[in-house]
Amino acid sequence: MSEPHIRKVRPDELEEVWWVHVASSNDLLVRRGRPAMRPADAPVASDARAGLASDPDGYFCAVEEGQIRGMVSALVRARVWYLSMFFVLPGDQGRGLGRALLERALAYGEARGTEIRCTWATLDPRAQARYVMAGMAPRWPIYRLEGDGAAVTRLKARAGLDPRERELPCDPGAAEKLTAEVFGHGRADDLAHWRGDGGAAVAIERGGELAAFAYRRGERIGPAAGRDETALLQAVAAAAVAGAGVGGSVTMRVPGACISLLEALVSCGFRIGDPTLFMASRLFGRPELYLPSGPILY
Repeated sequence: MSEPHIRKVRPDELEEVWWVHVASSNDLLVRRGRPAMRPADAPVASDARAGLASDPDGYFCAVEEGQIRGMVSALVRARVWYLSMFFVLPGDQGRGLGRALLERALAYGEARGTEIRCTWATLDPRAQARYVMAGMAPRWPIYRLEGDGAAVTRLKARAGLDPRERELPCDPGAAEKLTAEVFGHGRADDLAHWRGDGGAAVAIERGGELAAFAYRRGERIGPAAGRDETALLQAVAAAAVAGAGVGGSVTMRVPGACISLLEALVSCGFRIGDPTLFMASRLFGRPELYLPSGPILY
């Protein structure tokens, strides 16, 4: 058997790389007693394509005997290095492929001069051990929440709108500025991707200024950001109402740092799914005021 070769992913290999992600994710679910979530031929997520386009030098695969057996994707956003995806085929785990892939991804961040490392980790203890050894500590869980039409109606009533506030379409420039304030750096390219991917954004305006915004893609809510927790809740509620009107229910990924938003959603009848874990070398921005888009781009 030949030695595995670690190299950058080519654009025409993204479907095969995505299959590694699907196979590994489904295997982890089955080992935890859960049903597999995605079919083997699930299409490549648009966010994964955006990650390869923005950070081609941070996308690596492990190839052995002509087959891709593992993959890793690291994104750099200003001073932050984010481990976007990291998967090895079930039959090839425990052979050192993951360690070799992660080393290349970490080196990419070091070459770009990043100061912070973070990731959205599954509950696989082997993967979490690698992240701890790379300097990332557990910070808080991230919950998948789903709400039906009734839960969304209750959320809208709870959020309310002050007479001084207005719900209106979101100005891209204002959203980019608010994201930079809350997240700690600008993400103009990511926001442009979400808009181009069918994302519709709603904004909460207060005193003539943007107080919060939330993106919606189909039934998925996120990203969202607010100047305070009240405004964030209002923007998420407004996006949820729009999303529920399309598909009847909405989903979002809520970090434990967003405790006010999390409590409001649960009290209105949103159902909590299995948690994942946010890990970081140190905290940055205002995490209680940011709802991520999902695990690939955060």
